[in-house]
Amino acid sequence: MFANNKMRENSGRLIKIYRERMHQGSKDKRFSCNEFILATKDHPFYEIVEGEPVCSRATLNRLERGQIIKDDELYVFFIEKLGFKVDDFPGVMTNVERLGDELFDAVLMYDVHRIRNLKNEIESVLEKAKNYFYYAEIYLAFKVIINYYLDASYPTNDESDQLYLNSFILDSKVEELISNILFDHYYYKVMNMVIAERIYNKLVRFNNNSRISSLFIAGWLMYKERWFAALNEVEEGIKYFKDKKVNYHLGVLYFTQAMALHTGNKEDVQIFFDYSIDCLEKTQGKLAHCKLVNNYFNVGFQYYFDKNYNVAAKYFNKFLDNNPPFTIHMLYILNCAELLVNDELLNKLKQVTYIEEIDSSMSKIFYNYFLMKLEKESAKELENFIIHDVYEILQKKFRSDNLINYFKNELTNIIKITKHYKVATYFDNFTSYKID
Repeated sequence: MFANNKMRENSGRLIKIYRERMHQGSKDKRFSCNEFILATKDHPFYEIVEGEPVCSRATLNRLERGQIIKDDELYVFFIEKLGFKVDDFPGVMTNVERLGDELFDAVLMYDVHRIRNLKNEIESVLEKAKNYFYYAEIYLAFKVIINYYLDASYPTNDESDQLYLNSFILDSKVEELISNILFDHYYYKVMNMVIAERIYNKLVRFNNNSRISSLFIAGWLMYKERWFAALNEVEEGIKYFKDKKVNYHLGVLYFTQAMALHTGNKEDVQIFFDYSIDCLEKTQGKLAHCKLVNNYFNVGFQYYFDKNYNVAAKYFNKFLDNNPPFTIHMLYILNCAELLVNDELLNKLKQVTYIEEIDSSMSKIFYNYFLMKLEKESAKELENFIIHDVYEILQKKFRSDNLINYFKNELTNIIKITKHYKVATYFDNFTSYKID
């Protein structure tokens, strides 16, 4: 069952995590400490009579804290009681360590071809073991890393929560890769800042002789408005990946450098935006392409925010050339196109499609307004839609200062036509309302 003592320690800690989850989730007394140590008809243990303890609670507590217990059969007993399959797979852990090192190097160099080859090798090595206790955790970690770097695919919420709790069993290099992806998930996608901070604290302690985590470390430092520390982290990362000549990492780091400078110091950042775009345009791979398309919009939005509409339109055009589906942020592109009377941009916006998703009623409201503007609905219809449908969303479901200001400006322009000056107060004192 166990390749080494480290695997025994980790297995004990995993047993604790799963037992407590099953006990708390279902209130099933079988997973309380007192009943978990009892032999049963379905789970006998040597000559111990059914209903009698196979060990003391103190022994279970030591095992679950990661202290090594001499009798491996005790681990097997508890693992099977949790409902997992358990078996010995000689040589697999040696291959896992090798594959972890190789995967780390492939991600470091953003070698998509090598990552794809490793995917096939990992499937082969773990084919029989991937549904068994301990090995399933390792297989999930490999799968999530490969899906992220090959297909720009995030782990599910359940997978993220599982890996967040169980990543301690992984080799240091694989754990760092997983921690990067988990930070991306919790910070950028689900915006759980409590867990994001814990992962950041882990990232700064890794010592795998690379700057592979610089992007995510800098992201947290920027969130905390530690601009100089963020810039230092990014600059060290850029220096490292310049030496390695890895355009993917340089592309995302240059953009982060521009954002840190733009937000913190308002320095001229166009050169770093350009570097970011140039590096990502030279890089193959789906993840790099997704980052590139996002950066077209993000760079455009920064120029739009600075009221440099002509440069913003240049990047917005590149963004729309990739046929993205509608998102709320496209309202800003529409506004930019209207301010410039840019027919090219307006025509591309007319080709944007809406993809129905679960619980998408909120974004559908903004898409409907987007269509009304493109179809040149009357000022009165636009006004009514804002003060009823849009206002309801912003008041009760989705608080966004940028969108509140956006629609405040829309309403200001519309009432110049309708002369309904009283509706100008709709977005005043917005903070007095509480989202349900």
